[in-house]
Amino acid sequence: MNKQIKCKKAKFWLEDGVLFCKFISSECKKQFSEEFLEEYLRAITTLSDGMYYPLLVDLRQLNDHYALSVVRILAFNPEIKSEILSKSFVVNSYFVQVLLILLRGIQDPVIPNKIFTNYDSAFAYSLGINHNFNAVS
Repeated sequence: MNKQIKCKKAKFWLEDGVLFCKFISSECKKQFSEEFLEEYLRAITTLSDGMYYPLLVDLRQLNDHYALSVVRILAFNPEIKSEILSKSFVVNSYFVQVLLILLRGIQDPVIPNKIFTNYDSAFAYSLGINHNFNAVS
């Protein structure tokens, strides 16, 4: 694992051309809010160093309610959208996955947002996005 940046409630790192974000369940006692986004954006831009990478957000350690709030806030933040290629969210239940899809809570015409319950599938998707972007650029 390369350099890690620990933020409030989460840690970020860049590995194999994918930006990773993993939420720390022991620090997620209060509701997630947009107040944390500035720190997360700084972590993303520091690790990216002017390059574009897909972001894989691991929410498996969080309860369904908390995971939903994180996805809803991160999925549409315009500053984060301008720094990454795509967002993949790994959740711990099909309930969250289906709910977000049915509510169209993650659709974005500019930056793809995908929900997975399988970490390996999310990682493979992120690698594919990075490969396709770099093949064109």
